Amino acid sequence: MVRQLIVHADDLGFPAGTVEAIGELFAAGIVTSASAMVNQPDWPRAAAMLREHPEWDAGVHLVMNDGRPVLPAEEVPSLVDREGRFRDGAALLARYPLTSLSQLKAEWKAQIEKFIADTGRVPSHLDLHCHYPYVFPAWFRLSLDLAEEYGGLAVRTPFDDALDEKAEELSARYGGFPPWFIRWQGRRYRQMVDRRGLPRTNYWEPSFSQDGARTVEILLDIIDRLPEGSTELLCHPGTEGWRRQDYEALKDPRVRQRIEERGIQLIGYVDLLRRTV
Repeated sequence: MVRQLIVHADDLGFPAGTVEAIGELFAAGIVTSASAMVNQPDWPRAAAMLREHPEWDAGVHLVMNDGRPVLPAEEVPSLVDREGRFRDGAALLARYPLTSLSQLKAEWKAQIEKFIADTGRVPSHLDLHCHYPYVFPAWFRLSLDLAEEYGGLAVRTPFDDALDEKAEELSARYGGFPPWFIRWQGRRYRQMVDRRGLPRTNYWEPSFSQDGARTVEILLDIIDRLPEGSTELLCHPGTEGWRRQDYEALKDPRVRQRIEERGIQLIGYVDLLRRTV
């Protein structure tokens, strides 16, 4: 079985040099997919770049916990604080009973529609920003509803085919939720995706884009250990702050060389869609 790799750049449009870094890595053939934060200040420049490069694979990074909504705050009052900004972290989770699912779906749909209007294309996939929106099945289910509504888009599935082996690692890395909960919830989520027939990768690899791990050596080790099937490698390239570490490691020529030496096929989420047509 062939080994396929999506090198996926999150947060396109975030104001930390993401447009410049992701654009350069796309052009170099290292990044093969990106997800857009259409509510961020640098999104107009990112949208212009995607219009110029329709061959670059891009989806929507659905946001409910960073910045301001696309819709007017008065239309989504349950999603925002007194300043009209999204909540994050514990504050977001604590208000779950008060969060309107209809308002959240309207906001996420508005983000998708903005992506389409600004780029002239339908996104290849949907994914959620950070780990907090994945906590509750109702929120994840909304993203799947929208993926179906827009023609069966691919979706990121962090709870992959190696969930049982990764549960301890995911517990330590994302919010401290106990491993048993991650296994139980993750199996439910994976079944939700598969029952709808939505495209996803076999594996999700977040270990590179973490504090202390953003190095060429870590990347080369991941490439050497890549399993058969399809894998999304998560990264957050930028030219500022910690994102620059992702950027510098990914553009090192040894990374592309190792991918070629191992016979790994670079793909995007759009290629997963083509399999289902």
